[in-house]
Amino acid sequence: MNIHKKVLSLILAISMITSLFIAQTAEFSAKEQLVNVALEATANADGEDTTYGGLKINMNDGDDSTMWAYPEVKFPARAWLEYEGSKNIQKVVVKLAKAQDPSTVDVTVKVAKNGITTELVPFGETKTNQPLGSEVVFEVSEPIQASHVFVELSNPTQNGSTENITFWPNIAELETYEMQDVKLSNYNDIAPQADITTNGDNPATSPSTLVDGDYSTLYKFHNAQLYDQRYIDLTFEDERSIDAFEIAFEHLTTETDQYDYHFTYSILGKKAGSDEFVTLVQSAKADRLDNYYQSYKIDEAQYSVIRILMEDCTSTAGKGWPAVADFKIYGSEVVIDDSESIAWKKPVHSNFGNSAQNINDGSKNTRWTGSYYPGYVDIDLEKNYYLDTVEVFTPSNGYSQYTIYTSLDGRDFSKLAEKQDTEPCPEEGNIFNVTDQNVEARYIRIYFEYNSASTQSIVNEVRATGRESGTPLQEKPEINVVNYDESVYNVEITEQDTYEEVQGIITRRLGEEYVDWFTLELSENPKGHSYDYFELSDLDGKIHIKGNDGVSLATGLNHYLKYYCKVNISQVGDQADMPEAIVPLGETVFKETKAEVRYSYNYCTLSYSMAFWGEEEWRNELDWLALNGVNVVLDATAQEEVWRQFLMTLGYTEQEAKDYIAGPAYYAWAYMANLSGFGGPVHDTWFEERTELARKNQLSMAKLGMQPALQGYSGMVPTDIVSKAAGEYALTDSDVIAQGSWCSFTRPTMLKTTSEAFDKYAELFYQCQKNVLGDRAHYYATDPFHEGGITTGLQPAEISEEVLNSMLASDPEAVWIIQSWQGNPTSELLRGLGDRKDHALILDLYAEKTPHWNEGRPGAGSYGYAPEFDSTPWVFCMLNNFGGRLGLHGHLDNLVNNIPEAFNTADYIAGIGITPEASVNNPLLYDFLFECIWQDDATQDMEVVDIDAWLKDYAERRYGAESESALQALEILTETVYKSSLNMKGQGAPESVVNAKPALNIGAASTWGNAIVDYDKVELEKAAALLLEDYDTLNSSVGYRYDLANILQQVLSNTAQEYQKKMTSAINAGDAEKFDEISAKFLEIIDLMDRVTGTSKYFMLGNWVNPAKKLAENADDFTKDLYEFNAKALITTWGSYNQSVTGGLSDYSNRQWNGLIGDYYKGRWELWINEYSKKLHGEEANVSQFNNNYWFNYGWEWARDNTEYSDVPTDENLKVLGEEILANYSAADPNADKSKDIDPNVNITVTAGNFQTSDKPENVLDYSASTIWHTLWAGSPREEHYLEFTFDEAVEVDGFRYLPRASGINGVATSYELYAMAEGSDEYVLVSSGELDSSNRDWQVFSFERMNAVKMKFVVKDALSDTNGKIFASVAELHFTDSKLGGRTKGDVNNDGEVTIDDATLVQQYLSHIKELDEESKTMADMNGDGKVTVYDATLIQILLL
Repeated sequence: MNIHKKVLSLILAISMITSLFIAQTAEFSAKEQLVNVALEATANADGEDTTYGGLKINMNDGDDSTMWAYPEVKFPARAWLEYEGSKNIQKVVVKLAKAQDPSTVDVTVKVAKNGITTELVPFGETKTNQPLGSEVVFEVSEPIQASHVFVELSNPTQNGSTENITFWPNIAELETYEMQDVKLSNYNDIAPQADITTNGDNPATSPSTLVDGDYSTLYKFHNAQLYDQRYIDLTFEDERSIDAFEIAFEHLTTETDQYDYHFTYSILGKKAGSDEFVTLVQSAKADRLDNYYQSYKIDEAQYSVIRILMEDCTSTAGKGWPAVADFKIYGSEVVIDDSESIAWKKPVHSNFGNSAQNINDGSKNTRWTGSYYPGYVDIDLEKNYYLDTVEVFTPSNGYSQYTIYTSLDGRDFSKLAEKQDTEPCPEEGNIFNVTDQNVEARYIRIYFEYNSASTQSIVNEVRATGRESGTPLQEKPEINVVNYDESVYNVEITEQDTYEEVQGIITRRLGEEYVDWFTLELSENPKGHSYDYFELSDLDGKIHIKGNDGVSLATGLNHYLKYYCKVNISQVGDQADMPEAIVPLGETVFKETKAEVRYSYNYCTLSYSMAFWGEEEWRNELDWLALNGVNVVLDATAQEEVWRQFLMTLGYTEQEAKDYIAGPAYYAWAYMANLSGFGGPVHDTWFEERTELARKNQLSMAKLGMQPALQGYSGMVPTDIVSKAAGEYALTDSDVIAQGSWCSFTRPTMLKTTSEAFDKYAELFYQCQKNVLGDRAHYYATDPFHEGGITTGLQPAEISEEVLNSMLASDPEAVWIIQSWQGNPTSELLRGLGDRKDHALILDLYAEKTPHWNEGRPGAGSYGYAPEFDSTPWVFCMLNNFGGRLGLHGHLDNLVNNIPEAFNTADYIAGIGITPEASVNNPLLYDFLFECIWQDDATQDMEVVDIDAWLKDYAERRYGAESESALQALEILTETVYKSSLNMKGQGAPESVVNAKPALNIGAASTWGNAIVDYDKVELEKAAALLLEDYDTLNSSVGYRYDLANILQQVLSNTAQEYQKKMTSAINAGDAEKFDEISAKFLEIIDLMDRVTGTSKYFMLGNWVNPAKKLAENADDFTKDLYEFNAKALITTWGSYNQSVTGGLSDYSNRQWNGLIGDYYKGRWELWINEYSKKLHGEEANVSQFNNNYWFNYGWEWARDNTEYSDVPTDENLKVLGEEILANYSAADPNADKSKDIDPNVNITVTAGNFQTSDKPENVLDYSASTIWHTLWAGSPREEHYLEFTFDEAVEVDGFRYLPRASGINGVATSYELYAMAEGSDEYVLVSSGELDSSNRDWQVFSFERMNAVKMKFVVKDALSDTNGKIFASVAELHFTDSKLGGRTKGDVNNDGEVTIDDATLVQQYLSHIKELDEESKTMADMNGDGKVTVYDATLIQILLL
C-alpha cells in the first residue's frame, strides 16, 4: 500500500470536515472557559524589593494595585510562577506597573514542562517595546502544558533612550489562563427529544434550529417586533429529572452592536399533570455581544414542560424581533427497551469505565467517553452467538475510526470489521453485516482509534443481532506464573555455572571452536583488597584468565580480544575475525578497578531501545555488558507481572489491573509514575512470557556476578485506588495525593509516605516482586514524585526516610538507586537518608556534560548541603542520548579528563555508568567509558588515557585492519562530533531537519531538542572521505559498515540543513524556479539518507517494528495490531493528541531510520513542498493548513497503518554511494573559507552606531552564526546603522565576507556602502557599495581594489523590518580579506593564479597516472589537508567552483 496516498487522502478529508470540527468546538465552547490559574501558583523571582513592598507574592494576588519589583535597576530580570503539578496554559497576561516617564521593556514568556526548568519552551514570540502600565498578552493556538511560567523583562528604554534607566523591573500582576470545562450536569442534553411549540407569530425558521447545537442558526420563533410576551415550550412525553440549562442568542463578532439588541427572558418548568409553571430563571438579561450566552444550574426536579418566556426585546429601532440561537436542557433519559439487540444491558467493561454502561443502554443520546484515544469497551453477551450484525453509533459531527473484535473466551480477540474511512456516522449508525455465518462470539470489543472532532473516544451506542449457538461457554485461560521459589530458576550458583556462562559468551560471539583457547579461574584479588580484577597469562599453550567473578573473567576475555586478537564486540556490529592461532601474551597482564559499580541504563532505555527485545536480543546485550565489566543492570522485565499480582491483591479485577498496566513501548514512564494504561492492554501470555524471560536473564546475571536493579516502591497507585482497595488495604482520600498530569497524561496517584498505609503497600509490593523475581537483587530504583510530582505538604526528608525504611524492611542489604536529574535529589531528600547513606547510590545522570556531584553547598536546594550529594555514594554516568534520537554526538574529551579527576579527588565516587535514554549508538563512547576505569594499580591515582594511542588501537580492532585514513577519520570525529565544547546545546545530538515537521524556520525537531551544528560540517565530510579510502580492505567488518553509514547519514543530515535554509530563502524571495530546484535536491538528500541507512540493520525501521510484531506471534489479532501500534506511535506522535501536541511529545523519539526516513519523513516534506510550490507558481494553495493538528493526524494515521518494513539490509555498495554523496551533496560553502581573513583576534576591534545589549558589535567577528550584531530593538535612525572596524596596524585588504542572520527578518540588509580610511588619512573613501540578497542567508563574498587601510566602515543603507515605523540593522558575521594571504591559493594546482576546472582535471589526471605533480602542486591539490591527494580533493575543487 502507498502510505503517502493513504495519509494524503485522510488529510484532505480532514480539511473537508473543518467546518464540522468548528461547529463541534462552538457547541462545547459554552461549557469551557479560560480560568486564571495563576492564583493557584507560587510566585518566585530572581529578587524582590523588601524595602518598599515590591514582593513577589504581589505578582499573583489578584490585585493590580500591588506589584512585584526587582530591588535595583537590573535587566534582564526574571519572575515566574510554579504550579503544584501542571496546567495547560493557553494565555498569559503580563500587567506591567506604571512609571512616571514613558518607558518600555521587552517581555518574553517561556514555560517549563514537568519541572524541567533547564530546558524552557517559548510561549509565543518576544514582545518588544512594551510600555510600562500596559497589559502584554501572549496567546497560543494550542495549550502548552506547563509546570512553571517564566517572564523575562529586558532591554528597557526610558524617554526613548536606553541610557540612564532609573526604573526597576516590575510586574503588577501575572495572569495565566487555562481552558477548563465547566460541567453543568452529569446528564446529557435532552432538548432535541422534546416537542417544540411556540405562540410566536409566523415563525421564520424550523424549531429544530433551537436544539441543533449550532450557534450560527437562529430559531426566529416570533417573526415580528415583540410588543408582548411570547414563549417557546419544549414538551416531553414523560417527566424528566432536569438540573441545568444553557441558552445562547445571536452572537456578533463585531465590537459593537449597531442596533443594540437586548433580551429579557425567564425559564419556567411544569410538572406532569400540573397546570402551573414554576419560575426557574427569572428575568435574565442578554445581548448579542459578550453577554450572548448563559448557563444555569438548578435544583434537580421532575418536569414535563420547559418554557422559555421572552419578556422583552429592545433595539435602537424600538422593539426588536426576538430569536434564540440554541437551547439545551440537561436531564434524564427515557428508559428504552432495545431487547432486539443481543448486546442490550449486557455487562460491559472499559479501560475508561465511568460511562461504559451507556454504550448499550438502548439510547443514542447517551455516550461512553474515554479520556483519549485509543480506548476500548468490551460487551459480554453472556452467551455464545452466531453474529448477524454489529451496529455502532458515534457522534455525527466529524467522523470516527475504530475496529471491532470478537472473542469466545475474553482473552483472544479476532478482528471482525473496521471503520477506517472518513465518513460521518449516519443516523441509522454504521451497520456491519457478518457475512460469515460461522462467526461465533460471546464478547464484542470496540477499539476506538480516532475522533476527528474531539480528542476523546466517544461511542453513543452499540447494538448486535444474532442467534444463540448453544455451544458451551469457554473459560478464560488462567495466567499461570508459578512462584519464583517453586521455579527452575531458584537454584544455587556454582563456580562451574560461572565458567559455563563465560564460555557461552565465547561460543555465541566468536564460535564454539574458540572455547578451548582459554582456561578460567575464579580467585580473589591477589593483592588482598576488594577491587574487582582480572589477570591474563600464558598457561599450557592457552590463555589463562583469572578474576574474582564472572564479569571480571569476561572483562579479561574482552581485553585479550581487543589488544591481542584485534576483535571488537559492540552493540552495533561485531568485528570478530579471530587470528588463525592463539596469540601468546608474552607477559602477565593485570588490571583492576576502584569502580565498585559499573552500572547500565536509564528507565527510558528500557522503552526507547529494549521495548520489544526477546531472548536473543537480551542474550546479546548481556554478553556485551559482561565483556565491558558491567555489574549492575537496571531491569524492569516482568514488572508487569509484579504489578498484576500487586493490584489484584489490593482488590482490582484482573482486567482492571491489565488496564492500569501500559503497553510494551511505555513501561519506562509507567514505572516512573508518569502515566498508566496507554498502549495496553497486553495479552495474558505477555505475563507468562516476560516472567520467563526475566528469570532466565537474571539467572545468567547471577552466574556472572551481575546484579539486576529492580523497581523500588515509593507509593505509586492507580488514580481510583480509594474506590478499589479493599480489606486491610482500604484507603481514604487523606491517604493519597493526586498527581495531576505529565505531558498531558494523567499521572498515577501517590500514597502519602507518612501514612500507615504506605508501609503495608510497600511490604506487599516487595513481596509480589519476590514472588516473581526472587530475592537475589539488592538494588532498587525509584524516584518519588518524579519530574513535577505533587507532594502537598510532605517533606522531602520524611519521604526519603520512609521509602528507605520500607526498602530495608524488605531487604536489609537494599541499596536505593536515585537519579540526579533536574533538581533531584533535593538536599532535604538526601538529609532524610540520615546515617544510612551506604544504602543509597546516586546516579549523576548527565555527568559527562552537566555534572552535579560537586554542586552541593550550604543552603543549596538540590544536590546536597555538601559536595558529593552530602557524602553519599555516587556514580559518574554518561547519558548522551535522548529519546533514541540518532546522530553522531558526545563529550569524549570530558570523559577522558573528568573521570580520572572525579576518581582522584572525590571521596564517595562508587563507579561509572551508562544512562542513555536509548543505547545502540555511538559505540566508540561506550567502548572508551567502560575501559578507562581499569588500571594496573587501582591504589594509585587514575591516569588520563592517551586518547591518540587508544584511538589507534580502537580503529584497528573496530575495522579489522590497520588503516591510517580510518584513524584520521576517527581523529576528526574527536574534534567535531565528540568534542565537548562543540556539543553543549540542548539535549543530545543536533536533530536532523529531515525529521522535523516541515516549516520555514526549524530550530529543532522535538520540544527539547536542537538542530544547531556547531562543528565545521566540511570537517565531517573529510572524515567520511577518509573512511572511504580503504573501503575494499575494511568492508568485511560489520562495525566499519555501521560507522561509515552513520557518518554518511550525518553528512547528509548536515547538508539537508543547508538546503532547508535555501528553500526558505527561495520562498521568502518568491522565487518558484529556485524553490523547485532546491526542494528537488532536498528530496534527493532524503532518498540518499534512506538508502544509506538501509545498508545496516541497526538503522532500519523494520528492526524495531518487526520484533514488536514477533512478540505477538502467539497472541490474537488485537494484540498483533496493538504491539505494532506501540512501536510506531512511540517514534512519531508518542501519544494521543493531547500528549503529542499539548504535552509536547510529538517527534521526541525521532530517528534516522531506513523506512521512517523514506516513508514517514519524506511524506511530510512532499506534502509541504508541493503546497509551497503551487503557491509560488501562483496556483491555489493552502500552506496555512500545516499546523499541529494537521501533522498529528498525519502521524496518527501512519502509526495505525500496517505497512510492513524490511529488517534485511541492502547490499548497496557504500563506497559508490559515499563518493556520490561527497561529490554532489556537500554542505561546503566556498564563501565560508576563512583562510584569507584578516585575523580578527589579533588585528581588529569593532564599534557600532548603536546596538542592543545582547547583540554586541564584536559578535560579527566571533565566527559564530548564532550570534549577531543588532541595532536597538526599539528602532533607531538609519544614520546610526553602521559598524566601524579599526586595525591595530595598517593592513592590505581587497575584499570582505558577509553573513546575514540565519533566521528572522529584522535588520537583514538589502543594500550597503563600505568605506575605507587609508594610513595617514583621517577621511573615509567609498570602496564598495551595492545591493544585498536578503533571501540568501549564506556567506556572500565581495571584492574591491586592493588598498592599505587602518579603518573600515560598513554602512547599512537599507534593511528589512517586520515592525511598522521601526528600522533596524543586523549582521551575523563580517570579515575583511586579503587575497594574497597564504600565498598560492588552495586548489590552484597548475599555478596559473586562479582556481578553475583545469585544476580539478589535473588532479584526476594525476590520480590516473597520466600527469605528475611537484610537491607544492600536491600541497595545493590537497584540499582537505589530510596529507594525501584523493578523488575527494578533486571533488572539493569542483565544489569551490560551484
